[in-house]
Amino acid sequence: MSTNRTVITGGRVLVGDPLTARVQHVDLLVEDGRITAIEPDLATVDAEVIDAAGCWVIPGFVDTHRHLWQTTMRGVTANWNLKDYFWCIRNHFAGLHDPDDVYAGQYAGGLDALVNGVTTTIDHCHITNSPDHSDAAVHGIKDSGVRALWCYGFYASPQSDPVFTTPQHRLDDARRVRASFFPGDDGLVRMGVALTELGIQPIAETHREIEAATDLAVPVTMHTNCVWGRPAINDIEIYQREGLLQEGQIHSHATRCTEADLQALRDAGCSVSSTPDTELQMGQGRPVFRRALAAGLTAGMGVDIVSNNSGDMFTTMRILMQHDRGDALQGVLEESGLAAVTGPLPVTTRQVLRAATLAGATALGLESVCGSIEVGKAADLVLLRHDRLHMRPIVDDVDAIVIQATTRDIDRVLVDGRTVVENGSLPRDVERRGVELIDAANARLNERVEPLGGWKLQLPPGLFDELGAMFHANVAEAAAQ
Repeated sequence: MSTNRTVITGGRVLVGDPLTARVQHVDLLVEDGRITAIEPDLATVDAEVIDAAGCWVIPGFVDTHRHLWQTTMRGVTANWNLKDYFWCIRNHFAGLHDPDDVYAGQYAGGLDALVNGVTTTIDHCHITNSPDHSDAAVHGIKDSGVRALWCYGFYASPQSDPVFTTPQHRLDDARRVRASFFPGDDGLVRMGVALTELGIQPIAETHREIEAATDLAVPVTMHTNCVWGRPAINDIEIYQREGLLQEGQIHSHATRCTEADLQALRDAGCSVSSTPDTELQMGQGRPVFRRALAAGLTAGMGVDIVSNNSGDMFTTMRILMQHDRGDALQGVLEESGLAAVTGPLPVTTRQVLRAATLAGATALGLESVCGSIEVGKAADLVLLRHDRLHMRPIVDDVDAIVIQATTRDIDRVLVDGRTVVENGSLPRDVERRGVELIDAANARLNERVEPLGGWKLQLPPGLFDELGAMFHANVAEAAAQ
């Protein structure tokens, strides 16, 4: 049986856990998509050679919270809060997507991740409006070539003529998708499920969704404790009371979590994902990242929605790190001034780089597959140029990667040993297809959105008072049982 061999030579390689890793002048041997040797000189090996001179070789980024399908609406939420987002996208525009639109969003969204150095992403795919939508979503992400945990979303998008008319229909479809597309758990794209938000449905349906995930033997992700209301609903307390906190769950946002909530997540073996762009903009509160680290939780980060911000994880890292630094220092400054600021900064460059790589892989259950450069792991790699003026001189490699580098410095991206981005670009035919598909999908959606009043719909007066009452009634059922 022939072996596909590649040697990556001449680079400065970040070997091991990014929290403690040293940058080393070593070569990597990649065989059939896996790193099989990390040595000073592999020039004599009979293999294809990738010259990484002038580059760092770092693990590909791992995004722990993203909705790929929303690539069809890039940037439309740029000046919205969470109420606008929920009313317009979740309650209206999601229901206007046909399967071709979903395929385009998934495909172009996967490519967008890759060209930004994201080699692995979760896909919280709450656009499964019919079996055809589900199939299109899976085909789109698989065709893009990104490694992913694709999470079947149980949320029922409001539609004028829904195909799924009961929650059971969607649970049955998830089982069909598992059998049809994910018979094993070792593919480039693996299956998970994404829960409907607490309060949108009776708590009994949340039980059924988690039971379905257990039956399917797949990971679970959910939006958690990120809506601020009066009186507040504490998702963690409800999950805990109902016996629904389980190991391996990925809790996105979690901005309202108390220290007790974070300890409960840690003790249950869960992780959290911060998405600073959307959390800070949309009224979800301060990112939980720094507090989650202090509580001993696995904490990753995500882009969330390119219907709002870009898919650039360098920007995500910096926004998260600098927010958490400033947020931690502000109280000290107000109380005692700069003289009282001592010791290292509250969040370090290594902590955020680890969050964007190995911690993300751990959250997704893929720590043995990706997230760091080690023998036996997949060759999910980013070659990042450091030989240009704006990157020189290099005083500390990790500091420079996090603080100075941008997506324009990405030279090559590999997934499972296969080059998917070269000279900073996707293959020309691949990019052209992605642009054509996503532009066509957006044009179709424009025609459907226009009769509703355009992309920014007016919020009905009192809407969220009504929704709040419904949410509390649904979660109160649990306490009454």
